[in-house]
Amino acid sequence: MAADGQEAPHSTLDSDNPEWYFEPTTSKRKAAYAFWREFLSKRWGMYFLGLISVIVTNLMQVLSSRSIGWSLDFFTKDPLPTWLVGTSQESTFIRLLVFLLGIRIIVFFGRWGWRMTFARQTHFASAKLKSKIWKHAKYFDEHDLQTIFTKGPMMNASTSDVSSARFIFGFTMVAITDVAFLGIFTLWAMLEIHVGLTLVSLGTLLFLPPAIRWLSEREITRYVKAQDFLSVFNDLSSQVISTIRLQRMTQTGDFWKGKLEDAAKTYKDLKLDAIKTSLLFIPAFGFTSLVSYGVLFTLGLKYYFDGVLTLGDFLAMQSLIFLIQDPLFELGFIISEWRKGIASLQRLMTVFMHGQEEHLIQDGQPLPDQFSDIVISLKNVSFAYQKSPLTIINDFNLELKTGEKLGIVGPIGTGKTTLVNLMSGLERKIKSGEISILGKSYDYFDHSNLRSSIAVVPQKPFLFAETIAQNIKMDIELTDEELWHVLWVAGLDEDVRGFEKQLETPLGEWGINLSGGQKQRLTLARALARKPRILFMDDCLSAVDTVTEEKILSRLNKELKGLTAVWVAHRESTLKYCDRIIHLEEATL
Repeated sequence: MAADGQEAPHSTLDSDNPEWYFEPTTSKRKAAYAFWREFLSKRWGMYFLGLISVIVTNLMQVLSSRSIGWSLDFFTKDPLPTWLVGTSQESTFIRLLVFLLGIRIIVFFGRWGWRMTFARQTHFASAKLKSKIWKHAKYFDEHDLQTIFTKGPMMNASTSDVSSARFIFGFTMVAITDVAFLGIFTLWAMLEIHVGLTLVSLGTLLFLPPAIRWLSEREITRYVKAQDFLSVFNDLSSQVISTIRLQRMTQTGDFWKGKLEDAAKTYKDLKLDAIKTSLLFIPAFGFTSLVSYGVLFTLGLKYYFDGVLTLGDFLAMQSLIFLIQDPLFELGFIISEWRKGIASLQRLMTVFMHGQEEHLIQDGQPLPDQFSDIVISLKNVSFAYQKSPLTIINDFNLELKTGEKLGIVGPIGTGKTTLVNLMSGLERKIKSGEISILGKSYDYFDHSNLRSSIAVVPQKPFLFAETIAQNIKMDIELTDEELWHVLWVAGLDEDVRGFEKQLETPLGEWGINLSGGQKQRLTLARALARKPRILFMDDCLSAVDTVTEEKILSRLNKELKGLTAVWVAHRESTLKYCDRIIHLEEATL
């Protein structure tokens, strides 16, 4: 971590332990509070209405407790406030009854009001935070996504951190307002009854602030440790699930099961430590409240027998001391929730403040309706991955024509996938040379428009724990007829019709319910559904048997007429419908 509290440069990142990158810093704390204030300022109207609702509800709660004493004083013939006294006993009783009924009605609408205004901001904040995570993360550098913002930290951020941070925008603020105004109104009512009795009964609470501070410091430290380890646990869980078939083949399932169980136990222990610390607030406040009530009851009873307090005042004080205990009891939890929420919001600031690739977010030109003769051109291109001595692509030249079907073949490690990434614009940091699309740099065109025109079917399928239909549609609308068509082209329609729920069949995490070949064909169907103008297929039928492959190839050959396509394969027979095939050589030092 840099000395000034700023994040260290990427070169110092520890890819084996990226969690340190999420540690709080001064800049993140300032950014977290700035984000919080900006959210409040944009919704100040709802917050203002919610604030009024909470204040009115608090005032009515205090008046409700005070009215209990007045009602008792009415029946014992003790003096009442002049505004409650009518021209007769009957009219005074009616005034008391209407007053009590009015209080209950106002409390009902007051609580409904702050729930509909103040508290609902919790849900809006949750949606805002999750949306902001996606909007920022989708423009991150690929290297950072593989080293810092891996699945574990990102899952942790979008679930646990968002769940904790969202409360400081709504329910936690309701609680803060409730504590402040209910405490003020209750204290005012108690002082109005008897100053000395109030001060003595509340004097026992003086030791609470240092106790709260000590407990909250311990709790937040343990909470942050648990949050940090949750990211590690999420990453491990993802690895175990994604390699489950390999585990079956290598008989290593027991090893990974034990490793996952150990990690789960570690997280459980860390989380329990944080929870146990939180629970210490209960005896601390409970003991204080008990002592405070004992002092009030003993001294208050003496004042009643001495004639200093009426019976109604005495009972009102008992009711009010219980009423003030609620905000005092909540105070520790509010501080705890606030600090945990700010800690999680600071972790989210790590995502929001991280640098993005400029070419992904800057405005550009849309692709023309008609493509020129040469779609993609590579001139003297050389490429090597970071910290690798191997030059994967060396002084490479290629021109891809509009409507051409280009096949790429070569041994493992010759850069077939790398070449696909370069041609599709997914990888742009080349050592030397020039790559262009339609005679322009990839940065010249709008990224969103470029991505909607280019589809890549990866060698390793990525599927969501959703239905087959949702995995194909993603963010576009498709009819069932269109879904079945792309499944037919991909040779998966018969398999899907054999499932009980067909298109609505849930796939499970990483598509675990499908075989390797079915996963590949489903991702191919997803790409075809987007009707791209340029299609890259990176050995996407490697897990499919030769009979099924031939069926898919013939259908693709008809379906892709006029489409520009690049097809990578290990078997040259897979590329028999290609117009041209190039062979890649071994990488060089």
